[in-house]
Amino acid sequence: MKFFPIKIAIICLLVPPFLYSITLISCEKYLNNHFSYQIENILIGDSKHLLDGSIRLEEQIAKNIQEFLKSDWMVQKAKMDLTVLVTSGQGKIIYPVFLDVNSLVKDMNSGFDTETIRKNNFDSLNKGLVVNIETNLSHGSRIGNLFLVLYFGISSSVFLIFYKIGSSKAAKEREIKIQLITDLKKEEEIHKQILNDLKNERQGLFENIKSLNARYQEDKNKAKINEEEMFEEILSLEEKLNSFIELKQRKEKEINELRTQIKQYERRKSSKIRRNEFDFVTKRFSILYKNILMNRKAVLGLLSLSEDQQIKAEETIHLLDLFPDKVTIKRKVFSGKKHRTACFEVLFAYNGRLYFKKNENNISEVLVIGTKNTQIKDMEFLHSV
Repeated sequence: MKFFPIKIAIICLLVPPFLYSITLISCEKYLNNHFSYQIENILIGDSKHLLDGSIRLEEQIAKNIQEFLKSDWMVQKAKMDLTVLVTSGQGKIIYPVFLDVNSLVKDMNSGFDTETIRKNNFDSLNKGLVVNIETNLSHGSRIGNLFLVLYFGISSSVFLIFYKIGSSKAAKEREIKIQLITDLKKEEEIHKQILNDLKNERQGLFENIKSLNARYQEDKNKAKINEEEMFEEILSLEEKLNSFIELKQRKEKEINELRTQIKQYERRKSSKIRRNEFDFVTKRFSILYKNILMNRKAVLGLLSLSEDQQIKAEETIHLLDLFPDKVTIKRKVFSGKKHRTACFEVLFAYNGRLYFKKNENNISEVLVIGTKNTQIKDMEFLHSV
């Protein structure tokens, strides 16, 4: 599609997966920190039962974690894949609980020794607990699919907007082409009519030639009868021929003079149009931009730019008039014959160059407007100011 930028299509295809991957990684980090903080706060719970030996530390931690997982809406509603690992300071796994057959038999034989349980609980708490949380937001998870649908929905909306804009532009261009074709067909009909008229005129000229030829033959026969009349006719024809040649030479001279006058008129008209355009731009800038002084060299440079470059240059001048602090200055250039006057260079439209300086009344004076191709001549002008 002519009016649809291919860059937008590429961005709409590549950006959503990129944002999707970054979002999953960021969410995993955030959720790991979030659940670590939440589980650390409820991990021990009421320590009274732990210190009196009525319940084991493993059972208390498992109970608190299970209750937290059942009450958390992200785990239940969003089906969050959450892995919780609690270890002691020495690396012993506290949660999840893995049953050891030998330890279970030993506990059954020894009975429920509260003193031993209390001591074990106290030792484990004293050594510290380490909580490790791992959240799995892999591709295909519910939250991952939600982000994927969100980003591709936004991407599709952007693509649809640009597609509609391009379609409207294409429809307008199609209407313009249809109108142009219609106008060309009308001109073609007119030209056909002119061609028919020329053919008819040509046929008339052929008829005249035939009649002239017949008259010539008649005159030729008469000339054979009377030689003197023939010589007189020849002399008259020679005089007519000479007069025709003289007339032709005069007409050619007049035509050359008219061509010269037309060329002079076109040159005067072109220079007048250029001068009128220069005066119009000068007056227009003096009225619109009160805080800007335009140098003659700057106005001429502006008029030599293309239409798009002129728009970008005037946009820079407008910004320099209202908000000079927001103008991005590329570098400072020293002008004048001794290079003591500070000028500033501003870029526009990729290769456009605008040079200005501040006068004693703090008014910006635009000295030169040009492009990268005219930069050497522009710098020479600045140095000669």
